[in-house]
Amino acid sequence: MSVAAGLLGLPSGSPPAGAPAGPSAGRSRPSLELVPAGSAALPRTTFVILLVSLLIGGLIGLLMLNTVLARDAFVLDSLKADGRELADREQALQREVELLRAPQSLAVRATELGMVQAGPPAFLRLADGAVLGAPVPGAAPVPAGPR
Repeated sequence: MSVAAGLLGLPSGSPPAGAPAGPSAGRSRPSLELVPAGSAALPRTTFVILLVSLLIGGLIGLLMLNTVLARDAFVLDSLKADGRELADREQALQREVELLRAPQSLAVRATELGMVQAGPPAFLRLADGAVLGAPVPGAAPVPAGPR
């Protein structure tokens, strides 16, 4: 009885319907009425308008995304071209540095600066201070006089 009384909203100690009148006999039961089914739902036109607006919004979003991706593709292509150009320039500079490091190039530049080739080496023995070998100064080329 307590479960049924709780579901019906009756106090737990109240007698069932049709029982002799007690303190709760003056209460009347609420009457049940039917509620129209379509009043809470949105009209069909509102739903269609909402659906079409969502579709149009999605298409505009996809168009904007596609435009941004296309622009970024052009930027990427430009940056790749710049990278290839810089790589070619780096290789050209590497070749130039290797040519300048070559022994023949160093000898020519040293001669242009007035340096002369060294003669046979002489060594100094630190233990007794003896000089091993004959030190010979380098011979400077005779400058060409004005003619």
